[in-house]
Amino acid sequence: MRTQLLSFVVLALPWVTSCTGADISSETTVGEREVAALAVPEPNAKASEYAARPETLRLVGTQGVGSAAFATLADTSNWDTSNVRVGETIGRSLKLVAVSESSIELVDSTSSLRRTVRAGEDIAVRVIEHDFDRAAIESGEHLFHVQARSLARVESRYGVGAGCEPVSFAGTTPCKVSFVTKHSLAARLGLQAGDLLVAADGEAVTPENLTAILRRLGESKSQSLQLTVARGGVFLERMYVAE
Repeated sequence: MRTQLLSFVVLALPWVTSCTGADISSETTVGEREVAALAVPEPNAKASEYAARPETLRLVGTQGVGSAAFATLADTSNWDTSNVRVGETIGRSLKLVAVSESSIELVDSTSSLRRTVRAGEDIAVRVIEHDFDRAAIESGEHLFHVQARSLARVESRYGVGAGCEPVSFAGTTPCKVSFVTKHSLAARLGLQAGDLLVAADGEAVTPENLTAILRRLGESKSQSLQLTVARGGVFLERMYVAE
């Protein structure tokens, strides 16, 4: 049996870094040519629906090999971290194309610029996002911050996009999600086909009330929703807070 070496580098001193790409544009407007070149465009979206922002990311480390490899990146403005796998994007244009033991390679689809980032190094990037990208953001521990207006626009364009059927599970009668439509409100809220919806704010979830329950978050920015979900045999308490 071959043992694969996993690499993970953590920087304890955040000031011991170098920065590449410091001349990245601070322009927030996204042009039609950029939209046409996005790695992950929103279907039928206009350029006015996108916005760009400058961001400095630090490569904290890498782990895994081959298609399972990923990089851990930190936003230096708040030190929030995220794991990005090979083939995934940061925003809509920056694709992670390679991960090695101590570095990664990013390609910007709007400029075809390929950049190497080493562990501990900061890189200035221009992140392009669609309005829908911040409709629901998971911030850890199953807590989601929801932008009510953006979520309402998601529903208007793609619908709620989910259905469920009652089943028996561990002495309860949850509603098993039978489908989730791509890009839909349900997809943005992180639901998956096969999820068992046990309760919403203590209320049983049924095929008849599922749509109304999920719509609550797009109807008012003062709403919150606690959704009890069983996935893979594990019960999860997911909290959605509309802002």
